[in-house]
Amino acid sequence: MNGTLEIVFWGVRGSRPISNADTSNYGGSTSCVEVIADNGAHIVFDGGSGIHPLGNKYMKEGLPENLTIFITHAHWDHIQGLPFFTPAFVPGNKIGFFGCNQGTTSFKDVLQHQMETPYFPVKLSSWLADIDIESIGETTVDVNGIKIRSSYTEHPGMTLGYRLDYKGKSVVYMPDNEPFAKFDMETVFVEQKEDDEDLDMETMFLEEQKAKLFSFIQNADVLIHDAQYTPEEYKAKAGWGHSNFELTVRVALHGNVKHLVLFHHDASRSDRDLGRIVETSQQIVSKHGGVMEVTAASQSGPHLILA
Repeated sequence: MNGTLEIVFWGVRGSRPISNADTSNYGGSTSCVEVIADNGAHIVFDGGSGIHPLGNKYMKEGLPENLTIFITHAHWDHIQGLPFFTPAFVPGNKIGFFGCNQGTTSFKDVLQHQMETPYFPVKLSSWLADIDIESIGETTVDVNGIKIRSSYTEHPGMTLGYRLDYKGKSVVYMPDNEPFAKFDMETVFVEQKEDDEDLDMETMFLEEQKAKLFSFIQNADVLIHDAQYTPEEYKAKAGWGHSNFELTVRVALHGNVKHLVLFHHDASRSDRDLGRIVETSQQIVSKHGGVMEVTAASQSGPHLILA
């Protein structure tokens, strides 16, 4: 039987949450995406400020029996909502967390440290739910028959991207990723001959990066990917750990992605700005002869359904 996945965007911004009339359509909360499978499992990616309203929803409707939260990394825009995730404070609730260590600091300690004096008045030990916190690297986790594969991304510190596979459906979540930083874009998409033994070290490094990324996103039904900058902005911000939307579109096309969702919107970006970026991205797809759908993640837009 074919499975069904529902994707809900609770937070779509990078860096910091915002709230004003110019951003009411796409939304202003930081990273949090919920994927609901028809087997009852709920997978949540990241705990930015968007996880607060998600927690309120669970408090009203009941916590899912199978709730697992995967954190990409510990930058505040991806964990700042966790101290306000009310279900974690309720005895009897069961929640699983997965994320990567930061050097010698364990993932659990990373979560604990942000909820300590002088940063926050309520300690992680105040979470009275049945909480399981596991450190992972590049691996595959089975959650009620859903395969979650993790892969390190190009971003300051240790950062994971995730690929969810379920009954022939696939969703890739890579909110903070700057592939091929400082490489010329046209060089990136040049195909090298497999038997070429005369590649220089730089090209060999690039080819290794390409192989890893494109195998991870290959044929994904939905790719939710960092597109924080415009190409013009990126010229001054290469190496900061985020992609420009043109590169993101080209990467998704090369990976034969069916639907690209532009994500991690810059906090300065208005609804009108994002609308223009989507339009330009669609033109890039057409220019390269693709048929891939491109949208921008929206907290107020319709949920994505893979059936």
